[in-house]
Amino acid sequence: MPMNIGLLMTYNEADVIEEMMDANRRHVDTIFVLDGSDDGTDRILRGYPEVELLLRDEEVAPGARVRDYHRQFLLDAAHERYGTGHWFTLMHGDEIFHDDPRDVAERAERQGARRVNWAAMQFFLHPDDEGSLDLGLSVQERVRWYSPFWVEIRQFRSSPRTRYPDRHGVVVPEGVGWRPYTRMPVFKHYPFRSPEQAMARLQAMRARGFSGTGTGLRDAGSVEGRVFRARYGDAYRRAQRFEGDFGDCELNRQGNLLTMMWRWKRWVRT
Repeated sequence: MPMNIGLLMTYNEADVIEEMMDANRRHVDTIFVLDGSDDGTDRILRGYPEVELLLRDEEVAPGARVRDYHRQFLLDAAHERYGTGHWFTLMHGDEIFHDDPRDVAERAERQGARRVNWAAMQFFLHPDDEGSLDLGLSVQERVRWYSPFWVEIRQFRSSPRTRYPDRHGVVVPEGVGWRPYTRMPVFKHYPFRSPEQAMARLQAMRARGFSGTGTGLRDAGSVEGRVFRARYGDAYRRAQRFEGDFGDCELNRQGNLLTMMWRWKRWVRT
């Protein structure tokens, strides 16, 4: 079985990075990191033995904004050390896998698949949390409401032709085989974890533009009034409290990939 290598991008996630790493690091063989933080996230990451390489934003994009295609620096480093033909799992500092990327890669390999679509569940601060948000709890314990959000290729098997094009917004590189895994595993995304953190994230992204999610707060006239809301955003029809199970999105209930894509169109306005 090929290796499963994590490519991690982080930006000011010191409040959640340990929880993320403790949950996710067992799912990959090694991790290559690109970090643009000024809150100590990089110092925390350097303490994990799974982190084989950590590059800073000024090393890959001096004087410019980091974009999705800067993952190529991590991909090149991994190929140099381990060769091509391995599985790569794209990671972020505020995302926690619900399904196991190692198991998913093994299943995809047996199917002859070369890419895996993952479904993001976007967790947010709900009006039910206002006035009772306990910052002493872990992020997963205190942020419980979510909306189905986006579907994105987050795992791929590399080849000698695998390379990111020089444009932002391309998550999976070129030169990856077309055949997808027949299921859609799930990860949990926590971009907003407290009112203070949400405000700081928005301000930092406006100032620096490191690749990340600011949707839902970016255009708010009154950010304070939009931190707690009934849905993540107008495009997301469904919002519910997470009780440990994602219902029809659980891998053993999905059916095939086409079935899941059809369900997703009912949940998210596109």
